[in-house]
Amino acid sequence: MERKKILRFKDLALFTFCAIFGLEAIAASAAIGPSAIFWWLLCLACYFIPFGMIAAELGSTYPEQGGLYVWIKKAMGRRWAARSVWYYWISLPVWLPAIYIAIADILGHIFFPGITFWQQIAISVVLIWIALGINLCPLNASKWIPNIGSVAQFSIVAGMIATAALFFLKNGRMANRITLAEVMPNMNAALVFIPMIIYNLQGCELVSSAAGEMKNPARDIPRALILCAFVIAVLYLMTTFSVWVVIPVNEINVASGVLNVFTNALDDNIAKPFITVAAGLLISCAFFAGIIAWNLGLNRTIAESANNGDMPGILGKMNRNMAPLGASVVSGIISTAVILIYGFIASDAAELFWHTVSFSLIVQLFSNLMLFPTFIILRNKDKGAPRPFSVPGPDWLAIFLAFLAGIFVLAAIVILIIQPGQDIVRVTMPIIAGVITVVIAGEILLSRCKPE
Repeated sequence: MERKKILRFKDLALFTFCAIFGLEAIAASAAIGPSAIFWWLLCLACYFIPFGMIAAELGSTYPEQGGLYVWIKKAMGRRWAARSVWYYWISLPVWLPAIYIAIADILGHIFFPGITFWQQIAISVVLIWIALGINLCPLNASKWIPNIGSVAQFSIVAGMIATAALFFLKNGRMANRITLAEVMPNMNAALVFIPMIIYNLQGCELVSSAAGEMKNPARDIPRALILCAFVIAVLYLMTTFSVWVVIPVNEINVASGVLNVFTNALDDNIAKPFITVAAGLLISCAFFAGIIAWNLGLNRTIAESANNGDMPGILGKMNRNMAPLGASVVSGIISTAVILIYGFIASDAAELFWHTVSFSLIVQLFSNLMLFPTFIILRNKDKGAPRPFSVPGPDWLAIFLAFLAGIFVLAAIVILIIQPGQDIVRVTMPIIAGVITVVIAGEILLSRCKPE
């Protein structure tokens, strides 16, 4: 069945923004303190901008359904492409419990005061399967969820900035002191912050997963990525600062910190109940829309790989809407299992959030480690390919930027595996065990699939 070309530039821009800009990570980043400003600027310049330009060049040069899978296959062959896609896809059902638990935590604050941890997990399981149902709808319908989510994200960002400004005008001070000395970098902060900012900036490659369903991917992918990269960089800095204005660093909750900006700032305001409910619903909507965006992209990527014989056939099964039925159902089963397993390990929502984010980010970054060498290889061996967008400057500069971004990815993986300062038994070992399990499972699947 031929895919319908239904995605326009507006859809790509909103999809990209919704996928990359993560409200759930703002509080986690702000919890580092004022020295985060330096690390934000460094990682934006040395990781995010190169990553965005590289994804724009690859996506416009090779505008084919599957995105990352297609690029690595052209550069390194089917086996490495399949291996990369396995890591890329499996990170999704491992990561989703963190976002679902954040939604449940926020809804609990608003509607169910005193909600227990396991009740939050029950809500999360229900949301897992609702998202699965949406992912199986025609793309022409399901694309509206990320579009609406982008509007919700912009609304929350505007609300956070306005609320922080009102808090400052009312109190004549910020909740945290920000001096030049505190902004200066320290390595203790870097050991925690670099992985979180890399987490915040994932997704530049995601929009290319549905290139076969775009009207003009060669033109629209670079435009959407470049526009969103600029907007996202500015908004991350502004929202992080808004959290610092209202909430003391040592009181920031990584799971519900964005909502706390509104609840703390409006402590004695008569409109607090209404604004809190509205903000909580908008945040939950934005979180859920981000889940849908990643589901739409990653499940299509693994399905493309499976349909080429590089992954188990069940992951390539499509329904009559040309939606990835097999990948979606398997993803839902894995997400349910992960949230139940980590529910027994973690003591509360915040700890479960950190466990699952760390685990999933390590796995996803394994695929990124292959993305940057792929860019360098294709730049050298496929020089004649038309490039509607190219990383500006000579080849040596583009290669240097890819190498630089790869160094940041490698540093984030090492830090997340070591987990400095964390309890080895409760935090480090479960994450390492999960990563080893994923690697072994991937190699077993690859050994049973069609040979090179």
